Amino acid sequence: EGLRWISQYFYLIRCEDDTLPSIDWVLELAKAAVLRYGIRGLVVDPYNELSHLRPSNLTETEFVSQLLTKVKRFAQTNDCHVWFVAHPRQLKEWTGSPPNLYDISGSAHFVNKADNGIVVHRNRTAEQGPLDEVQVL
Repeated sequence: EGLRWISQYFYLIRCEDDTLPSIDWVLELAKAAVLRYGIRGLVVDPYNELSHLRPSNLTETEFVSQLLTKVKRFAQTNDCHVWFVAHPRQLKEWTGSPPNLYDISGSAHFVNKADNGIVVHRNRTAEQGPLDEVQVL
């Protein structure tokens, strides 16, 4: 019954070749899914598997800002919530504490432009706390 429910309400968008999809490619297919299936939610997982090729005159911060603006416009225009699954950058002096949205690799714009942000964290060692505990911040 669960699989039937998933196949009724979830539509996968996958890039089947060896290239990384651009955000424009994802949003184009998502727009078709809005029109064809009436989707109201889009999950991009993981963010770091999107193409990040940018013109040489754009900084990474500017690139991420433009990308997030496109996503926000898509969401507003199509009445569709968009979730990005983004992992933190490698933290040099990580102590095991939960990361925050500023720790996402790429830009502080993930904080500045997000309507909502959720951090899901689990302990990696028993010294940090129970290994079967997940924190949602």
